[in-house]
Amino acid sequence: MNDGLKLLAEGVITHNLILFQGLGIYALLRFTKSICTAAKAALVMLAATMTACALVWGTHSLIPHNYSMRLPFDLLIALAAGLFWHKLLAPVFGKDESVDLRAAFFNSALVGVLLAVPEGLPEGPGIFSYGMAYAVGYGVVLIIMAGIRARLELVNVPRPFKGVPILLISAALLALALMGYRL
Repeated sequence: MNDGLKLLAEGVITHNLILFQGLGIYALLRFTKSICTAAKAALVMLAATMTACALVWGTHSLIPHNYSMRLPFDLLIALAAGLFWHKLLAPVFGKDESVDLRAAFFNSALVGVLLAVPEGLPEGPGIFSYGMAYAVGYGVVLIIMAGIRARLELVNVPRPFKGVPILLISAALLALALMGYRL
């Protein structure tokens, strides 16, 4: 039980994909225009991650354990899972926020990087908790940043900082706040 909570805290807080690993800045800028859009993007990421984890777990015994051999397979599986869920859930986003192919590649590349970590990757069904922890952390940051973005629209921000600069500064401050939870 303690290992599961540690893994969840690691994925959500201390090793967050967006804040600490620098992955998903495109998603941070694109999917945080409203909390609803951020929640939808988080659900797509969670579904893609769980699908990719299932495929990696199923093909684990078929692929050689050499890191240079596993990486292309993991990336291919992640891209396929991301494209599948983005195309399946594209009508959910609506016409003005439609998910294009470029967004599918960026977000599924996150899944690929997540699954290609050579050290500390749990064996067997533990890969699902690993993938879910990182996907939940990804979603939490998107939703928090959407809330911050909505509040920033109500505040008088200096002209040079409007838009993307103040959003990136806010993300950096959030990352600094979460750094206090690192051991």
